[in-house]
Amino acid sequence: MKGLQTLAVESELADFRLTKPNGLAPRLFFKAYCGHQPVGMAQLSSRAVARQKLPRKSTSGDSSEDKAPGIRYCLKLIEVSQNYRNKGIGSALLNEVIAFCKDERVNSLVGEAKGDTEQLRRWYKDRGFDLDDADNISLTLG
Repeated sequence: MKGLQTLAVESELADFRLTKPNGLAPRLFFKAYCGHQPVGMAQLSSRAVARQKLPRKSTSGDSSEDKAPGIRYCLKLIEVSQNYRNKGIGSALLNEVIAFCKDERVNSLVGEAKGDTEQLRRWYKDRGFDLDDADNISLTLG
């Protein structure tokens, strides 16, 4: 698959794997498969606070250029097929989204907790997200 990386992930499911994009784009898709069957996905969309090119990592150790200025992504969706829920697929997708954003020097993730609100609030909080009273989520990446 051009533009995607496939990752083998430890899971209770046989032949579980994730795909993730190579590099930043306005829309990013992460997909989970069990064998050849798609079982989940996560979608991000960009929200640039300041439209600037990504700086290169400094070789001098100056951390001021280690972050892309104002790059923020919105977590639009994490969805897992009904028969595959509560097997760690959503967590694997979210962990990969966070790791990808850190690798790409994204400053923050924002979004909305949709669905069983109390359970989702706990799920996001357990992963370091802040939530407000309107169920908006945010995670500052450092």
